[in-house]
Amino acid sequence: MSMEIVMPKTGLTNTENALDKWQVSEGEQVKKGQVLAEIESEKTTMPFESPEDGIIHLVAGEGDTVPVGGVIAHLAADQAEYESLCAAAAPAVPAAAVQAESVLMPKTGLTNTENTLDQWQVSEGEQVKKGQVLAEIESEKTTMPFESPADGKIHLVAGEGDTVPVGGVIAYLAADEAQYQAVCTASAAPQAAPQSPAAPQAAPAPTVRKAAGGRIIASPLARKKAEKAGIDLSLITGTGPGGRIVARDVDSCQPAVQSAAGAKSREPVRIPLTPIRKAIARNMFNSLHTMAQTSDSVEVDVTELAAMRRRLVENEKLLGTRVTLNDLLSYAAVKMLKTHPLANASYTDQEILTFPYVNLSVAVATDYGLTSPVVRDADQMSLVELSRALREIVVKAREKRLTADDQRDGTFTLTNMGVFPVDNFNPILPAPQSCIMGFGRAVEKPVVYQGQICVRTMMCLSVTYDHRVFDGGEIGSILKTMKEYLETPELFLAQ
Repeated sequence: MSMEIVMPKTGLTNTENALDKWQVSEGEQVKKGQVLAEIESEKTTMPFESPEDGIIHLVAGEGDTVPVGGVIAHLAADQAEYESLCAAAAPAVPAAAVQAESVLMPKTGLTNTENTLDQWQVSEGEQVKKGQVLAEIESEKTTMPFESPADGKIHLVAGEGDTVPVGGVIAYLAADEAQYQAVCTASAAPQAAPQSPAAPQAAPAPTVRKAAGGRIIASPLARKKAEKAGIDLSLITGTGPGGRIVARDVDSCQPAVQSAAGAKSREPVRIPLTPIRKAIARNMFNSLHTMAQTSDSVEVDVTELAAMRRRLVENEKLLGTRVTLNDLLSYAAVKMLKTHPLANASYTDQEILTFPYVNLSVAVATDYGLTSPVVRDADQMSLVELSRALREIVVKAREKRLTADDQRDGTFTLTNMGVFPVDNFNPILPAPQSCIMGFGRAVEKPVVYQGQICVRTMMCLSVTYDHRVFDGGEIGSILKTMKEYLETPELFLAQ
């Protein structure tokens, strides 16, 4: 009995996810625990593992958004069961076609699951020979000729520009005229026979045009070539079926595009919203409109903290890790929360919840968007343990290996803009947390220190908080504690 593989639930309020990329091929034998696909939720992209051994039959396509619990694939126990699954999923085949030989979409790579039929090189009803080129098949990487597997009279099923799964029927080969007529008659919607001879006609040269708006229809290979050449697809008129842009259009349009480079299109560039970007937009908007947010900041002398960090780096081998300035800032913030529990809290309509533990959320910029993975029970860690935990969670985020557990139940958030030339900023509070702390860059500048003007290393510390939870006086006390800790690091390192 085959097993359904369903879209997993990646969070408490999660209702749907996007299938970002398959890591296995159609018909591949997979093992329990093997990564099948990358699933993109509102917060991150994560690997999805096979629940059992079996032969996989893919149902959802890359880029499809599937409801939680929706079927994305099937696992067959053996080859017979797999073939049964494929037959059940395939469209009904005319009875007469069963007698003819099926011409199937070939597999063009290890991870290949579908290809596009770029152009037929034969006509409907033509008598073809084994080894004769039938069509040009376009994969994500290249366009290649596809040869006939046998002699016969061909009945075309797939149209030019159609994207067909590997193993899908694109044509039938009839043994004789009677079988060919039977196949055509039995087809629910037979294709009209092209009037052109077998030899393909030269494709008309594409022209440069302005985009008319809306979705641009282009093959995967055409998009890759255009991106590599820096060509705007909206400037190309496609010569494929229905105006579809195919690879040859991009190849032949480059001189025309270059000659028109001076006349830039005035059409806006449309960037599709990913699930993560939609979630960031929604969460930021909701946070600002549902919480009483305000911000305060203080300038801190971190000269001694920077010196402390240098001494720790000198003892890197002894410590077993390279402590960063961000590690020290994070450790100080965690210690501050012991004496300021309202900063480690959440507001509800009936009460304020303070937590007896610190689940430290850390803002991390990644290629796929902003995410805030969580270091759990950070208050139970030493400086070295926290340093290692922070490094590990950041690497997981940037390598798209975060799990759902890595991204929930945060109680306090830190964000550090010190790697950029940013001195002061007001971070947006992530609901339902009551407080977020931000650090700017550390800058050497002249200040008055112990009655003398001298150069010190200064940093701006910002706090955004929910005014429903506490008032400005408490925030002033929090900033005072953090200033004392960072200017005299022994105070928090001794705890």
